[in-house]
Order: sequence, then C-alpha cells, then structure tokens
Amino acid sequence: MNVSDWIQIIIGIITACGVLSSIIISMKTLKQNNEMIEESSKAHIIFYIDYHPQTFRYYLVIKNFGNSVGELLNIEVTPKLDWQKCNFKQDIKPLTESTNILLAPNQKVSSWFDFSNYPDKIFDVKLVYKTMNKVYTETYKIDLSFIDNSDSLHKYAFDDHTKDYKKVLYEINNSILDVSDRIK
Repeated sequence: MNVSDWIQIIIGIITACGVLSSIIISMKTLKQNNEMIEESSKAHIIFYIDYHPQTFRYYLVIKNFGNSVGELLNIEVTPKLDWQKCNFKQDIKPLTESTNILLAPNQKVSSWFDFSNYPDKIFDVKLVYKTMNKVYTETYKIDLSFIDNSDSLHKYAFDDHTKDYKKVLYEINNSILDVSDRIK
C-alpha cells in the first residue's frame, strides 16, 4: 500500500466518524425536542389552597395548568384534611377525597374548607394524574403559615398603565364569574 491508499483510508475513517457523530447528535436533538413538545403539551394538574381575605375563606383547588386534558387519579394530603378538626364542622368529605376527576386545560374544581384555627399548617401532597396515555406523580409541600402575613394571594393581570382594554374587560368578566361561583 502506498501513501495515497493510507490517506484515503484515514479520510474514510474520519468521514465515517463524522457521519456517526452527526447521527448521534441528531438522535439526541430529536429526543430532546420530543421531550420538550410532550412537556409543553401535557396536562399539569396541581392542588393548592387559595385564600380570599375579603371573605375570610379558604378554598381547596385542583386545577389543570397544562395544554391537554388530564385525569386526576388520586390525591393524598398528609395529614388528611378533616372537617372534624374545623370550627365549622361538616358531614361531607373534603375535595381531596375525590378521585378520577377529568380536567380540561385551565379548568379547575374548588370547594370551601374552614382552615380558621385549623391545627395543621404544613401538608405533604402527592398527586397522581394521567395525561397523553402516561401517568405522572407530583409531590410537594404546602405551608399555610405564610397566609397570616399575606393580604392577598391573587395575581393582577393589569395595572394602571394597561392600554390593552380588551384584556382588562376579560379580567373584569373573569372576576365577576369568580364572584358568582363563590355565591352559588
């Protein structure tokens, strides 16, 4: 073998390595893109506790913040929420005892719960939900001790400088709907 044959073999090996590395990079990029698309498309169901200082009421809320339909299969709150620990006792189960709740994107279910003088302030939450034929589990803590130091838990979508009047009208409409839901 002469020098030109060796050069061709080396060039062939380098080309093969380049093609192989390009294929590997393309496969990893495709996998990452699919994961990002799945993450942005799936349902994202969260349980939280909302407080309205104007009415002095707490609400248990389960909401789908995602872009796809999701089914809440199970929710575990530790320690368990119990109406018998409340000042205002009821013979119904709290919302956290519900299972198999189907939620459309941005849909929420909520119910009132009496946390005034409730002995527990820190809760461990485990949520299991299904979306896009996959089951997801979320675990986190909720600490209600901050509520005593808060005036409001609401976000405001507009301020005094908003020029988007259509957005302001939608927010007013949503606020009226929210109030009417609480009155029912």
